[in-house]
Order: sequence, then C-alpha cells, then structure tokens
Amino acid sequence: MRIKSRTITTLNTFDSYDAVGNRESLDDKIYMVSPEKTPIVSSVRRLNATQRLHEWQRDSLATPNKDNAVIEGDDRTGSALVPTARVANTVQLFDKVAVVSGTQSKTKSAGRSNEMKYQVSKCMVELKRDLEASVLSDNVAVQGNSTTARKSAGLGTLLYTNISHGGAGATPAHTSGLATTAQTAGTNRAFTETLLKGVLQSVFTNSGEMPSIISMTPSHKGTFSGFAGIAANRVAVSKGKQGTIVGGADVYMSDFGELTVVPNYVQTTANANTVFILNPECAGIAYLGGFKSEPLAKTGHTSKEMVSVEACLVVTSETAHGKIANLTA
Repeated sequence: MRIKSRTITTLNTFDSYDAVGNRESLDDKIYMVSPEKTPIVSSVRRLNATQRLHEWQRDSLATPNKDNAVIEGDDRTGSALVPTARVANTVQLFDKVAVVSGTQSKTKSAGRSNEMKYQVSKCMVELKRDLEASVLSDNVAVQGNSTTARKSAGLGTLLYTNISHGGAGATPAHTSGLATTAQTAGTNRAFTETLLKGVLQSVFTNSGEMPSIISMTPSHKGTFSGFAGIAANRVAVSKGKQGTIVGGADVYMSDFGELTVVPNYVQTTANANTVFILNPECAGIAYLGGFKSEPLAKTGHTSKEMVSVEACLVVTSETAHGKIANLTA
C-alpha cells in the first residue's frame, strides 16, 4: 500500500522569521575589493630630495669615431668638452585626511577595533596608488606658489628620445630645468608588435642597455598576448595528464634581451593610451621625507588625522627608457 506524505505545520511555532533581536551574521573582517599594488613605484630606486625642487645631472659620451687617428709625435690641443645637463622635477605634495566623529570612534565595529587607525591605513594605500598614477601620467611639472599646488612631471612627459607617436603626435625634449611643455596630441592606433620592436631597438641603440619592464593596461596586455605565435603555443605534458593551452605571456624575449610584461591597473586611469618600456635602475622616486601620518587639531566632535608624502619622479638616464603613445585604449 502506498502511503502519501504530507507536510505537518505545528501551530504557534516561534521561528527565526518572527524573532526580534537575533544577532546579525557579519564577518569580523573587511575585505578590500580594490587592488593595492604599485608596480612601478615599487620597482624603481628610492632616492632622497632635500627641497621642493629636485635636480640631477646627466652626461653623455661622444659618438664613437672610427677615424680617431693621430700622427706620432704631433702636438695636441684639448678635445672639446661638454658640460653636464642639469634637469629637474617638482616634488609634489600628496595628502589625504581621515575625519572620524567621536561617536563612531566609541562605537564597536566589525572588522576593525579602531576606526581612525583603519581609515589612516586605508588612506596610506590610496596615497601610494596616487603616486603610482602621477608617475605613469602625462602631467607636466608645475613649480607652484602660494596659490597653486606643485605638481611632478610624469613618464609621459619625461621620456622623449625612444618614442613612437601616432600621426602628428610629439613629445618635446627637455635637456635642462623642468619639463613644463605638454605633448602634442597624436592620432590613436592599434598596439602592434612592430611598434614594440621599433622602440626596443631604439632604446638599445641609444643607451646600450636593455630595459626589463613593459608596463601596460590590462587591455593592452590582452593585445600583447595575441602577438604572433603566443596564443598558439601549448605546453607538452606526460601521457594521462591534461594539456595546457598558453593564451598569454608574462615575459617577452626580444632581440636585445628579456623583459617582464606588467599589466598595470593604475595605468587604466592614469595613462590608458601609452605603453612604457622601463629600466628600473635608471629611474627613481625622490622623497622629501617619507610617508607619514599626523593628527590635526581637534574641532568639535571629530578627530582628524592627515596622511601625506612629498615625492617626485626622477629619470636619471632618459635614453634607457621608451614609450609607445597614442594607442587605442
């Protein structure tokens, strides 16, 4: 005999839908959904600045002369000597201020025991991202005054020798002082391996060194992985194991050396139309002091703490780097 099943509901059952006062199910942790890494700032050298205008000197060698031959016993005059070039960048002042009410500072919160410390820590990470964005930008140097904030020139302005622009685009050379002249706008075009090879050859020809980093947006990283031969490669594995299709590449083996490809999420907002080829040994960040936090005067029912850093980009050897500008994002 077949027995039919039925749902039995007990009358007057007090369940969780009726209850008032059940504690919330909330993780005692805060999960950061935004990326925090700063690839370029973390790769280049750390330098020291001693005032708001940071300067450095560059020098270069004469062109090799295959006809450098002299007569034995001949009297000689001095060779023409060229003075060093003195270039500069402005130390930019970055800051963020955390303001927390007295009530919130006394309130028990999930994920942090001290609201102000949590907000200050978050501001510190945001400052590092702002510095990364400044380094990657096309910003020109602004010397500043009592009514205008100082601004550091970015890579897009400081690199002018080994470059590729679209159309009439151009970056003016600056061999002394601050780089205060903006680029000439060019016509955007697709990112291709031919463009990359051309700039890499120019870097090696002019500096004799090979850069080690290619910084680009995640979008351009996808384009790069589609360069001829990369997407078609496969990794051979032993019998019985699943094969792996190589759909991307993190290292580029050029005619002049090996480079690491860095997909830089900050570049998406800071300079989405440019790919940078960089030698970290020939660039740095000059800090006037360092990252610091300090409390501000308490006003009313709030507490304030300011996080700040003063820094600028330094390109010691300009010919050791390159850029491909005016790319379709």
